[in-house]
Amino acid sequence: MRTIIIVLWKYRLSLSKYVPNPHVRLIVVAPQRMLCDERNIDVYYQVEPPIRDHHHCQLIQKVRELCSMLATTDRRIVVFEKALQQPIAQIRMELDIEGMKPNELDRVLSIRNNHSVPRRNGFSTLRQCSLSGNPQPEHWLETVTSQRDSVSHNEQFVVEEYVENGHEFCSLFTAKRGLIGCIASTETHRAVLECIQNQQSYALEYLSANQTRDYLPGLESFSVQVIKSVFSSDYLGVLFIRGYYKDHNDIFLFGFSFEPDCETYRLLCAQADCPWEDIAIESQFNLHENNKNGMKSASPPSSNKQIHSCVVNFPTAEGVLIHQATIPKRQSDIRVAWRVPEGQEMKNADTMDDNVLQVFLWGENRMQLLADCSHVLQYTDITIDKNILSDKHSACRKNASNRLNAKELVRSCTTAD
Repeated sequence: MRTIIIVLWKYRLSLSKYVPNPHVRLIVVAPQRMLCDERNIDVYYQVEPPIRDHHHCQLIQKVRELCSMLATTDRRIVVFEKALQQPIAQIRMELDIEGMKPNELDRVLSIRNNHSVPRRNGFSTLRQCSLSGNPQPEHWLETVTSQRDSVSHNEQFVVEEYVENGHEFCSLFTAKRGLIGCIASTETHRAVLECIQNQQSYALEYLSANQTRDYLPGLESFSVQVIKSVFSSDYLGVLFIRGYYKDHNDIFLFGFSFEPDCETYRLLCAQADCPWEDIAIESQFNLHENNKNGMKSASPPSSNKQIHSCVVNFPTAEGVLIHQATIPKRQSDIRVAWRVPEGQEMKNADTMDDNVLQVFLWGENRMQLLADCSHVLQYTDITIDKNILSDKHSACRKNASNRLNAKELVRSCTTAD
């Protein structure tokens, strides 16, 4: 009997599609309301940590206690959040549990090793230079500050090459199951980061394993070589490989992680027949089991219908949202999600999750899906008032100048008056 301990912090997990295995026991340790479906687990330990507990002390203490109690059994620990990777790796090292250890985690997730290790194995990576080795990095930091809200001067920054005319992708891969799927940008003439900084709408498409082989040939073999060159043969988890795709012989590696980089990726992956969380749990099963969890759901349906899906993001812009307009239906199935209420002040988007509107499209005809996606990108208007914030700023400056007048007496009134 193998025991798998699933640790959650801020990410809500749904195991509604998970197929229980009689030889595996599932234990979940998480705060309240982090587990959407409790029917497919064996034990649920609820932990209510204090507010702003960034070190996850109570959560990690409970996991360490469970691992000590189950010392005589075959234990595995699974996490889906980046913030929990380091403390869980420390528990694996202290209690001799199979999985990623702290030194291996640091080596894999290092900014430098993300490119230097694959480059030594013959992969094409983006050219880069480190600001820490630059004697005068101030002008670089000024450029970074102009694109982001703030910059920590104690952090390590790397300047990377910008690649044009390619699809930005994030492929999902496991050593046991192989290619799971891929998220790719639908346009090649502009980068996703460029769209976010310029507050321009853009689209991302989710491709299953078979669809990836059809539309992005060569990406599967590229992912296989990456996971073989970077990780040891005993790594069983899910790997998210990021890069740029031009053609089957021209693929650039951008980096990799153990979980989706943003909530948008999570929402796209959730539309798959077999969620990546179920596959991450299934990858911890024994290799001798013939009836693996999720194999039937991960394969194409018997009717050979391939569902294509994508999302159109509309980044936030500085101003106030005036009206949540109605998005008309298209021939493809559509779901509309307004992320900002009417009348709320917004700032310019910094990440892929800073969106005022998200439109999800899916259907069996990919050409029709891309046509509907292009129509949404072109003809969706969002009313944002950008003058309100400037009026408020000018009013604040006016009030501040009036208070500086020596002839004006400012007196605070209290109930004692």
